[in-house]
Amino acid sequence: MGNPELKIRKGKEWFRLDNAAKIYPATTNNVRTQVFRITLELNHAVKISDLQTALSQTLNQFPYFRSELKKGFFWYWLESSDTEPLIQLDEGPHCRRFRIERKGHLLMRILARGRSISGEFMHVLTDGGGALVFLLAMVEKYAKLCGQDINPLQHIIDLTTTKESELYEDSYKRYFRRELPRPIKLTKAYHLPLKTPRRPDFTILQAQMDSKTLIKKAKAQGVSLTVYFGAIYLFCLQNIYYRYQKKNGKHRRPILRVEIPINLRSVFPSKTLRNFALFVMPEIDARLGPYTFEQILKIVHHYMQLETEPIQIQRIITRNVASEKNVLVRAIPLILKVIVLKAAFKNAGPNLYSGVLTNMGNIRFTDATADFIQSIRITAPPPDPMLRINSALISYNNNMVLTFGNQSNSKEFEQEFIKFLQNEDIQVSVLK
Repeated sequence: MGNPELKIRKGKEWFRLDNAAKIYPATTNNVRTQVFRITLELNHAVKISDLQTALSQTLNQFPYFRSELKKGFFWYWLESSDTEPLIQLDEGPHCRRFRIERKGHLLMRILARGRSISGEFMHVLTDGGGALVFLLAMVEKYAKLCGQDINPLQHIIDLTTTKESELYEDSYKRYFRRELPRPIKLTKAYHLPLKTPRRPDFTILQAQMDSKTLIKKAKAQGVSLTVYFGAIYLFCLQNIYYRYQKKNGKHRRPILRVEIPINLRSVFPSKTLRNFALFVMPEIDARLGPYTFEQILKIVHHYMQLETEPIQIQRIITRNVASEKNVLVRAIPLILKVIVLKAAFKNAGPNLYSGVLTNMGNIRFTDATADFIQSIRITAPPPDPMLRINSALISYNNNMVLTFGNQSNSKEFEQEFIKFLQNEDIQVSVLK
Protein backbone atom coordinates (compact mmCIF):
# COMPACT_ATOMS: atom_id res chain seq x y z
CA MET A 1 0.00 0.00 0.00
CA GLY A 2 3.06 2.26 0.16
CA ASN A 3 2.11 3.64 3.56
CA PRO A 4 5.05 3.84 6.01
CA GLU A 5 2.70 4.49 8.95
CA LEU A 6 0.75 1.28 8.34
CA LYS A 7 2.08 -1.92 9.95
CA ILE A 8 0.90 -5.53 9.90
CA ARG A 9 0.64 -7.62 13.06
CA LYS A 10 -0.94 -11.09 13.15
CA GLY A 11 -2.72 -10.33 9.91
CA LYS A 12 -4.15 -7.06 11.26
CA GLU A 13 -3.27 -3.57 10.06
CA TRP A 14 -2.14 -1.21 12.82
CA PHE A 15 -0.85 2.32 13.41
CA ARG A 16 1.25 3.85 16.13
CA LEU A 17 -0.62 6.67 17.88
CA ASP A 18 0.26 10.10 16.56
CA ASN A 19 2.00 12.47 18.92
CA ALA A 20 -1.17 14.29 20.02
CA ALA A 21 -3.08 11.04 20.57
CA LYS A 22 -0.63 9.55 23.06
CA ILE A 23 -1.91 11.56 26.04
CA TYR A 24 -5.60 10.70 25.63
CA PRO A 25 -5.88 7.01 26.66
CA ALA A 26 -4.16 7.80 29.97
CA THR A 27 -6.34 10.81 30.79
CA THR A 28 -9.81 9.65 29.72
CA ASN A 29 -12.63 9.08 32.19
CA ASN A 30 -16.41 9.48 32.36
CA VAL A 31 -16.14 13.26 32.75
CA ARG A 32 -13.08 13.99 30.60
CA THR A 33 -14.18 11.84 27.65
CA GLN A 34 -11.90 13.41 24.97
CA VAL A 35 -14.81 13.04 22.52
CA PHE A 36 -15.98 15.81 20.17
CA ARG A 37 -19.03 16.04 17.92
CA ILE A 38 -19.80 17.49 14.49
CA THR A 39 -23.47 17.76 13.48
CA LEU A 40 -24.79 18.21 9.94
CA GLU A 41 -28.41 19.32 9.54
CA LEU A 42 -29.92 18.16 6.21
CA ASN A 43 -32.89 19.42 4.22
CA HIS A 44 -34.93 16.25 4.91
CA ALA A 45 -35.50 13.57 7.52
CA VAL A 46 -32.56 11.14 7.51
CA LYS A 47 -33.14 7.74 5.89
CA ILE A 48 -31.39 5.37 8.26
CA SER A 49 -30.96 2.44 5.84
CA ASP A 50 -29.32 4.66 3.19
CA LEU A 51 -27.13 6.30 5.81
CA GLN A 52 -26.03 2.85 7.05
CA THR A 53 -25.01 1.93 3.51
CA ALA A 54 -23.14 5.22 3.12
CA LEU A 55 -21.31 4.64 6.42
CA SER A 56 -20.14 1.19 5.30
CA GLN A 57 -18.95 2.59 1.96
CA THR A 58 -17.06 5.39 3.70
CA LEU A 59 -15.35 3.00 6.11
CA ASN A 60 -14.21 0.99 3.09
CA GLN A 61 -12.84 4.21 1.57
CA PHE A 62 -11.16 5.27 4.83
CA PRO A 63 -10.42 1.99 6.67
CA TYR A 64 -8.30 3.85 9.24
CA PHE A 65 -11.55 5.00 10.91
CA ARG A 66 -12.51 1.37 11.56
CA SER A 67 -9.91 1.13 14.32
CA GLU A 68 -9.94 0.13 17.95
CA LEU A 69 -7.42 0.97 20.65
CA LYS A 70 -5.05 -1.79 21.76
CA LYS A 71 -2.86 -1.88 24.85
CA GLY A 72 0.62 -3.37 24.86
CA PHE A 73 3.48 -3.65 27.33
CA PHE A 74 5.10 -0.39 26.16
CA TRP A 75 2.48 1.59 24.16
CA TYR A 76 -1.10 1.83 23.01
CA TRP A 77 -1.73 1.46 19.29
CA LEU A 78 -4.63 1.52 16.79
CA GLU A 79 -5.57 -1.76 15.13
CA SER A 80 -8.04 -2.49 12.33
CA SER A 81 -11.32 -3.97 13.55
CA ASP A 82 -13.88 -6.29 12.00
CA THR A 83 -16.66 -4.40 13.80
CA GLU A 84 -19.36 -3.01 11.53
CA PRO A 85 -20.82 0.02 13.38
CA LEU A 86 -24.55 0.64 13.26
CA ILE A 87 -26.22 4.03 13.01
CA GLN A 88 -27.38 5.00 16.50
CA LEU A 89 -30.40 7.02 17.55
CA ASP A 90 -29.22 10.39 18.86
CA GLU A 91 -30.98 10.41 22.20
CA GLY A 92 -28.27 10.36 24.88
CA PRO A 93 -25.98 13.09 26.21
CA HIS A 94 -23.42 14.56 23.82
CA CYS A 95 -19.83 13.31 23.64
CA ARG A 96 -20.19 10.21 25.78
CA ARG A 97 -17.10 8.22 26.65
CA PHE A 98 -15.95 5.42 24.35
CA ARG A 99 -15.29 2.16 26.18
CA ILE A 100 -11.79 1.85 24.77
CA GLU A 101 -10.93 -1.03 27.07
CA ARG A 102 -13.56 -3.30 25.48
CA LYS A 103 -12.74 -5.42 22.46
CA GLY A 104 -14.47 -4.46 19.22
CA HIS A 105 -15.34 -0.91 20.31
CA LEU A 106 -14.49 1.68 17.68
CA LEU A 107 -13.46 5.27 18.43
CA MET A 108 -16.25 6.89 16.43
CA ARG A 109 -20.03 6.68 16.32
CA ILE A 110 -22.59 8.01 13.84
CA LEU A 111 -25.91 9.19 15.26
CA ALA A 112 -29.09 10.35 13.56
CA ARG A 113 -32.26 12.07 14.65
CA GLY A 114 -34.83 13.89 12.53
CA ARG A 115 -32.87 15.84 9.90
CA SER A 116 -29.53 15.71 11.71
CA ILE A 117 -26.49 13.45 11.35
CA SER A 118 -23.83 13.64 14.06
CA GLY A 119 -20.40 12.09 14.17
CA GLU A 120 -18.66 11.69 17.52
CA PHE A 121 -14.94 10.95 17.49
CA MET A 122 -12.39 10.30 20.19
CA HIS A 123 -9.31 12.48 19.82
CA VAL A 124 -7.11 9.38 19.85
CA LEU A 125 -8.37 8.75 16.31
CA THR A 126 -8.56 12.17 14.68
CA ASP A 127 -9.18 15.89 15.11
CA GLY A 128 -11.92 18.17 13.75
CA GLY A 129 -10.24 18.49 10.35
CA GLY A 130 -10.00 14.73 9.82
CA ALA A 131 -13.49 14.07 11.20
CA LEU A 132 -15.04 16.63 8.86
CA VAL A 133 -13.48 14.91 5.83
CA PHE A 134 -14.94 11.56 6.94
CA LEU A 135 -18.42 12.98 7.57
CA LEU A 136 -18.55 14.90 4.28
CA ALA A 137 -17.46 11.80 2.35
CA MET A 138 -20.25 9.84 4.05
CA VAL A 139 -22.88 12.51 3.35
CA GLU A 140 -21.79 12.69 -0.30
CA LYS A 141 -22.39 8.93 -0.64
CA TYR A 142 -25.67 9.23 1.25
CA ALA A 143 -26.84 12.01 -1.07
CA LYS A 144 -26.19 9.83 -4.13
CA LEU A 145 -28.28 7.06 -2.60
CA CYS A 146 -31.01 9.70 -2.22
CA GLY A 147 -30.68 10.62 -5.91
CA GLN A 148 -28.70 13.85 -5.45
CA ASP A 149 -25.20 14.66 -6.69
CA ILE A 150 -23.13 16.79 -4.33
CA ASN A 151 -19.37 17.02 -3.90
CA PRO A 152 -18.54 18.76 -0.59
CA LEU A 153 -15.10 17.18 -0.28
CA GLN A 154 -13.70 19.14 -3.23
CA HIS A 155 -13.71 22.23 -0.98
CA ILE A 156 -11.87 20.45 1.86
CA ILE A 157 -9.41 18.00 0.26
CA ASP A 158 -8.74 16.71 -3.28
CA LEU A 159 -8.64 12.93 -2.90
CA THR A 160 -7.83 12.39 -6.58
CA THR A 161 -4.35 13.90 -6.10
CA THR A 162 -3.72 12.66 -2.56
CA LYS A 163 -1.70 9.51 -1.83
CA GLU A 164 -2.98 7.14 0.82
CA SER A 165 0.26 7.58 2.77
CA GLU A 166 -0.48 11.32 3.02
CA LEU A 167 -3.89 10.67 4.58
CA TYR A 168 -2.54 8.66 7.50
CA GLU A 169 0.89 10.11 8.22
CA ASP A 170 1.90 11.40 11.65
CA SER A 171 2.62 14.94 10.43
CA TYR A 172 4.09 15.95 13.77
CA LYS A 173 7.07 13.73 13.02
CA ARG A 174 7.57 15.29 9.59
CA TYR A 175 7.97 18.77 11.08
CA PHE A 176 10.04 17.74 14.11
CA ARG A 177 13.42 19.52 14.24
CA ARG A 178 15.64 18.25 17.02
CA GLU A 179 17.91 21.31 17.07
CA LEU A 180 15.20 23.83 17.94
CA PRO A 181 15.02 25.26 21.50
CA ARG A 182 11.97 24.43 23.61
CA PRO A 183 9.25 27.06 24.14
CA ILE A 184 9.16 29.06 27.38
CA LYS A 185 7.30 27.38 30.25
CA LEU A 186 4.03 29.00 31.26
CA THR A 187 2.75 29.79 34.75
CA LYS A 188 -0.52 28.45 36.11
CA ALA A 189 -3.69 30.22 34.99
CA TYR A 190 -6.89 31.47 36.60
CA HIS A 191 -9.94 29.20 36.61
CA LEU A 192 -13.56 30.24 36.85
CA PRO A 193 -14.80 29.85 40.45
CA LEU A 194 -18.01 28.07 39.46
CA LYS A 195 -19.53 25.26 41.49
CA THR A 196 -19.34 21.78 39.98
CA PRO A 197 -21.58 18.90 41.10
CA ARG A 198 -20.02 15.63 42.24
CA ARG A 199 -21.25 13.99 39.05
CA PRO A 200 -21.10 16.75 36.46
CA ASP A 201 -23.65 16.81 33.64
CA PHE A 202 -22.31 17.98 30.29
CA THR A 203 -24.77 20.65 29.18
CA ILE A 204 -24.79 22.41 25.81
CA LEU A 205 -25.79 25.95 24.91
CA GLN A 206 -25.69 26.92 21.22
CA ALA A 207 -25.97 30.48 19.92
CA GLN A 208 -26.41 31.40 16.25
CA MET A 209 -25.27 34.68 14.66
CA ASP A 210 -24.97 36.21 11.22
CA SER A 211 -21.46 35.56 9.86
CA LYS A 212 -21.41 38.69 7.67
CA THR A 213 -22.13 40.95 10.64
CA LEU A 214 -19.38 39.30 12.66
CA ILE A 215 -16.84 39.52 9.83
CA LYS A 216 -17.66 43.20 9.44
CA LYS A 217 -17.13 43.75 13.18
CA ALA A 218 -13.78 41.96 13.14
CA LYS A 219 -12.60 43.72 9.97
CA ALA A 220 -13.47 47.11 11.47
CA GLN A 221 -10.99 46.26 14.26
CA GLY A 222 -8.43 44.94 11.75
CA VAL A 223 -8.48 41.38 13.17
CA SER A 224 -9.66 37.89 12.26
CA LEU A 225 -12.78 36.25 13.68
CA THR A 226 -10.62 33.93 15.79
CA VAL A 227 -8.85 36.92 17.33
CA TYR A 228 -12.16 38.74 17.82
CA PHE A 229 -13.73 35.83 19.70
CA GLY A 230 -10.52 35.08 21.60
CA ALA A 231 -10.53 38.68 22.84
CA ILE A 232 -14.19 38.41 23.87
CA TYR A 233 -13.36 35.23 25.79
CA LEU A 234 -10.57 36.97 27.74
CA PHE A 235 -12.69 40.08 28.30
CA CYS A 236 -15.50 37.99 29.80
CA LEU A 237 -13.04 36.08 31.96
CA GLN A 238 -11.70 39.41 33.19
CA ASN A 239 -15.17 40.69 34.08
CA ILE A 240 -15.90 37.57 36.13
CA TYR A 241 -12.42 37.66 37.70
CA TYR A 242 -12.92 41.18 39.07
CA ARG A 243 -16.51 40.47 40.07
CA TYR A 244 -15.37 37.60 42.30
CA GLN A 245 -12.32 39.53 43.48
CA LYS A 246 -14.61 42.24 44.79
CA LYS A 247 -16.57 39.61 46.74
CA ASN A 248 -13.81 37.31 47.92
CA GLY A 249 -10.51 39.18 47.73
CA LYS A 250 -7.47 38.53 45.55
CA HIS A 251 -7.00 35.33 43.55
CA ARG A 252 -3.83 33.26 43.67
CA ARG A 253 -3.67 32.96 39.89
CA PRO A 254 -3.93 36.35 38.17
CA ILE A 255 -3.02 35.11 34.66
CA LEU A 256 -6.08 34.83 32.41
CA ARG A 257 -5.27 32.66 29.41
CA VAL A 258 -7.38 31.15 26.62
CA GLU A 259 -6.27 28.09 24.67
CA ILE A 260 -6.97 28.41 20.93
CA PRO A 261 -6.37 25.27 18.82
CA ILE A 262 -4.71 25.84 15.44
CA ASN A 263 -5.33 23.52 12.49
CA LEU A 264 -1.73 22.95 11.36
CA ARG A 265 -2.90 21.96 7.88
CA SER A 266 -3.29 25.72 7.32
CA VAL A 267 0.34 26.26 8.38
CA PHE A 268 2.10 23.25 6.82
CA PRO A 269 1.22 21.33 3.61
CA SER A 270 -0.33 18.25 5.26
CA LYS A 271 -3.38 16.25 4.19
CA THR A 272 -3.42 13.87 7.13
CA LEU A 273 -6.75 12.72 8.55
CA ARG A 274 -5.14 12.05 11.91
CA ASN A 275 -4.53 14.66 14.60
CA PHE A 276 -2.57 17.65 13.37
CA ALA A 277 -3.31 20.62 15.61
CA LEU A 278 -1.54 22.58 18.32
CA PHE A 279 -2.53 25.39 20.65
CA VAL A 280 -1.65 29.02 21.13
CA MET A 281 -2.55 30.66 24.43
CA PRO A 282 -2.89 34.46 24.49
CA GLU A 283 -3.07 35.89 27.99
CA ILE A 284 -3.58 38.98 30.11
CA ASP A 285 -2.14 39.64 33.58
CA ALA A 286 -4.81 40.89 35.99
CA ARG A 287 -2.14 42.29 38.31
CA LEU A 288 -1.74 45.15 35.83
CA GLY A 289 -5.35 46.24 36.28
CA PRO A 290 -8.42 45.97 34.02
CA TYR A 291 -7.89 46.03 30.27
CA THR A 292 -10.27 47.59 27.77
CA PHE A 293 -11.62 45.32 25.06
CA GLU A 294 -9.56 47.21 22.47
CA GLN A 295 -6.38 46.55 24.47
CA ILE A 296 -7.18 42.85 24.70
CA LEU A 297 -7.84 42.76 20.94
CA LYS A 298 -4.35 44.11 20.28
CA ILE A 299 -2.75 41.63 22.67
CA VAL A 300 -4.53 38.62 21.12
CA HIS A 301 -3.92 39.84 17.56
CA HIS A 302 -0.16 40.27 17.97
CA TYR A 303 0.21 37.14 20.08
CA MET A 304 -1.54 35.05 17.40
CA GLN A 305 0.62 36.54 14.66
CA LEU A 306 3.82 35.70 16.51
CA GLU A 307 2.87 32.26 17.82
CA THR A 308 1.44 30.94 14.53
CA GLU A 309 4.67 31.55 12.64
CA PRO A 310 5.82 28.13 11.34
CA ILE A 311 9.12 28.26 13.24
CA GLN A 312 7.32 28.94 16.53
CA ILE A 313 4.91 26.06 15.85
CA GLN A 314 7.87 23.78 15.14
CA ARG A 315 9.36 24.67 18.53
CA ILE A 316 6.23 23.25 20.18
CA ILE A 317 6.20 20.20 17.90
CA THR A 318 9.85 19.58 18.75
CA ARG A 319 9.16 19.73 22.49
CA ASN A 320 6.21 17.33 22.19
CA VAL A 321 7.83 14.80 19.86
CA ALA A 322 11.26 14.77 21.52
CA SER A 323 10.08 12.74 24.52
CA GLU A 324 8.63 9.93 22.41
CA LYS A 325 11.91 9.68 20.50
CA ASN A 326 13.86 9.33 23.74
CA VAL A 327 15.16 5.74 23.98
CA LEU A 328 14.80 5.66 27.78
CA VAL A 329 11.19 6.86 27.63
CA ARG A 330 10.34 4.26 25.00
CA ALA A 331 11.75 1.51 27.23
CA ILE A 332 9.50 2.39 30.20
CA PRO A 333 6.55 -0.05 30.61
CA LEU A 334 3.13 1.39 29.76
CA ILE A 335 1.88 1.06 33.34
CA LEU A 336 4.55 3.58 34.39
CA LYS A 337 4.10 5.74 31.28
CA VAL A 338 0.43 6.20 32.20
CA ILE A 339 1.41 7.58 35.62
CA VAL A 340 3.86 9.99 33.98
CA LEU A 341 1.34 11.04 31.31
CA LYS A 342 -1.34 11.76 33.92
CA ALA A 343 1.08 13.93 35.89
CA ALA A 344 2.21 15.72 32.72
CA PHE A 345 -1.40 16.37 31.72
CA LYS A 346 -2.20 17.86 35.11
CA ASN A 347 0.84 20.14 35.11
CA ALA A 348 0.99 21.09 31.42
CA GLY A 349 -2.71 20.77 30.60
CA PRO A 350 -5.71 22.61 32.13
CA ASN A 351 -3.50 24.09 34.86
CA LEU A 352 -2.04 26.42 32.23
CA TYR A 353 -5.19 27.92 30.70
CA SER A 354 -8.51 29.36 31.82
CA GLY A 355 -10.68 28.16 28.95
CA VAL A 356 -10.77 26.86 25.38
CA LEU A 357 -12.01 28.47 22.17
CA THR A 358 -12.02 26.29 19.05
CA ASN A 359 -12.76 27.86 15.64
CA MET A 360 -13.36 25.40 12.81
CA GLY A 361 -13.52 28.30 10.37
CA ASN A 362 -15.88 29.10 7.52
CA ILE A 363 -17.06 26.10 5.49
CA ARG A 364 -18.01 26.92 1.89
CA PHE A 365 -19.72 24.56 -0.56
CA THR A 366 -21.40 24.69 -3.97
CA ASP A 367 -25.06 25.69 -4.11
CA ALA A 368 -26.18 22.06 -4.50
CA THR A 369 -24.30 20.98 -1.37
CA ALA A 370 -25.37 24.06 0.60
CA ASP A 371 -29.00 23.23 -0.18
CA PHE A 372 -28.55 19.61 0.93
CA ILE A 373 -26.55 20.41 4.10
CA GLN A 374 -28.38 23.29 5.74
CA SER A 375 -26.29 23.82 8.88
CA ILE A 376 -23.14 22.60 10.63
CA ARG A 377 -22.35 22.67 14.35
CA ILE A 378 -19.40 21.51 16.41
CA THR A 379 -19.20 20.57 20.08
CA ALA A 380 -15.76 20.47 21.70
CA PRO A 381 -14.92 17.61 24.13
CA PRO A 382 -16.38 18.07 27.62
CA PRO A 383 -14.11 20.46 29.52
CA ASP A 384 -11.83 19.30 32.28
CA PRO A 385 -13.53 19.79 35.68
CA MET A 386 -10.82 22.35 36.45
CA LEU A 387 -12.00 24.51 33.52
CA ARG A 388 -15.73 23.81 33.78
CA ILE A 389 -16.51 25.53 30.43
CA ASN A 390 -15.24 25.49 26.86
CA SER A 391 -16.47 26.75 23.50
CA ALA A 392 -16.32 25.97 19.80
CA LEU A 393 -17.56 27.81 16.72
CA ILE A 394 -18.05 27.10 13.04
CA SER A 395 -19.44 29.21 10.18
CA TYR A 396 -21.55 27.90 7.30
CA ASN A 397 -24.17 29.35 4.96
CA ASN A 398 -23.69 32.86 6.44
CA ASN A 399 -24.46 31.56 9.92
CA MET A 400 -22.04 31.09 12.78
CA VAL A 401 -22.93 28.69 15.57
CA LEU A 402 -21.10 29.12 18.87
CA THR A 403 -21.39 26.10 21.18
CA PHE A 404 -20.62 26.26 24.90
CA GLY A 405 -19.99 23.02 26.78
CA ASN A 406 -20.44 23.27 30.53
CA GLN A 407 -19.71 20.95 33.48
CA SER A 408 -20.78 23.42 36.20
CA ASN A 409 -24.06 24.51 37.80
CA SER A 410 -23.74 28.04 36.41
CA LYS A 411 -24.39 29.74 33.06
CA GLU A 412 -22.65 32.93 34.19
CA PHE A 413 -19.89 32.80 31.58
CA GLU A 414 -22.25 32.08 28.67
CA GLN A 415 -24.51 34.93 29.76
CA GLU A 416 -21.53 37.27 29.98
CA PHE A 417 -20.39 36.28 26.48
CA ILE A 418 -23.80 36.63 24.85
CA LYS A 419 -24.43 39.95 26.64
CA PHE A 420 -21.17 41.30 25.18
CA LEU A 421 -22.20 40.27 21.65
CA GLN A 422 -25.63 41.86 22.06
CA ASN A 423 -24.02 45.09 23.30
CA GLU A 424 -22.02 45.05 20.06
CA ASP A 425 -25.38 45.10 18.17
CA ILE A 426 -24.98 41.45 17.12
CA GLN A 427 -28.24 39.54 17.06
CA VAL A 428 -27.89 36.24 18.91
CA SER A 429 -30.40 33.41 18.70
CA VAL A 430 -30.11 30.65 21.29
CA LEU A 431 -30.85 27.34 19.59
CA LYS A 432 -32.96 24.59 21.14
